[in-house]
Amino acid sequence: MEASAGWRCRPGGRLDMSHGFLRHIRRNQIARDAYERAVRQARGRARGRLIPAPPRPRRPDQQVYRPRRPGGPGGDASPDPPSGDPRGPRLFCLEYEGDDGHVTAVIVHQGDSAEDVTRRVCARSPLEPPLRRALCQRVQDELSKRRGTG
Repeated sequence: MEASAGWRCRPGGRLDMSHGFLRHIRRNQIARDAYERAVRQARGRARGRLIPAPPRPRRPDQQVYRPRRPGGPGGDASPDPPSGDPRGPRLFCLEYEGDDGHVTAVIVHQGDSAEDVTRRVCARSPLEPPLRRALCQRVQDELSKRRGTG
């Protein structure tokens, strides 16, 4: 077989590598490796110099539940009623937050009426008559649900 005029072949059928194409590829690979090593070292040094900042909340607008302590602000002063309480056992704690952000908490017992509970809430944070009626209805619904009559 004769080699065509445009082909450069060496004896033994090997390719002519004198064009230097692979040399350029190797040089680029070596330069890229050196650059990546320098970047990694710079990142490592930069990490060590940073002073840790105080942790910030991830979502500052997210509300966090904090249980109330008996006798705390807005809570009922008596932690547990005596066993002979004429109003019966506790059913739930009603918390009402007014427009000013003040939270009024009232413990509701099994023997309480919706009107009594509404009166206790209104004694701590006054309500307009329509809101008072709505609160009374809501308390009545909750009482009937928990007493098993609703």
